[in-house]
Amino acid sequence: MKKIKAFSLIETLVAMVIGAISIAAISYSYIYFNSSYQKITDKAQMSKAGRYSLQVISRDLRNAGYKNMNYTRSNWDRWIEKKDDHNGTKGDMLRIWYNTSAQDRLEINYYLEKNNNGETYLVREMIENPVTNPMKMNCEKFSTQKNCVPVTIIENATDFQVFFNDKDGNRLNNVNISSTVNQLKVHTAEIYITVRSPNELLKNPITFEMLNGGTAGQFTKSDRYLRETFYISVYLRNVVKL
Repeated sequence: MKKIKAFSLIETLVAMVIGAISIAAISYSYIYFNSSYQKITDKAQMSKAGRYSLQVISRDLRNAGYKNMNYTRSNWDRWIEKKDDHNGTKGDMLRIWYNTSAQDRLEINYYLEKNNNGETYLVREMIENPVTNPMKMNCEKFSTQKNCVPVTIIENATDFQVFFNDKDGNRLNNVNISSTVNQLKVHTAEIYITVRSPNELLKNPITFEMLNGGTAGQFTKSDRYLRETFYISVYLRNVVKL
């Protein structure tokens, strides 16, 4: 009879154990590196969105209050305004006015909107000649004002806070279009934007608490999303008069 060589039962079991360990190690490595890559990608996306939004807002803030010397179409009593807790989002609303030509003035609004899932995102709304003949800029058809929607600046914006300071660094309250004096006192504007990661990156849930002017308890939420706050301070060269 011809003798056939093969693995023994013990050798087969050992090979199966080694194979299982190898597969588990490869799977763990894949999950670990995929998770690390996702974190890096999400953090980069958050950083890009935060820096871009601050760049756009700071450009409008530096233009706030600019008046063309030949503009005479209406009284010039609107420069900058802040509204707290806009539309129940706990975030602020920033309104800015400035000339784009000798005949036209532009109103810029920044605020948080909610989607169908209750998540908030930061938008920028533009209105041409808001006092004499208001026309929203971002429309499917400008002439008929059809399907006008603001432009989304950040999709996953959790918080948007605005603070105004006078020339001595003191916080200013009630800065709105009903108070010309308070508007003219604004020297610098501080903008805080909190951005949430697109995906859940944390192993365990943590509690996020929104602070508005140092007051706790404005908004709290416990989840596994990563959040980062971006900040900028802008000198309002065309506004400050007092």
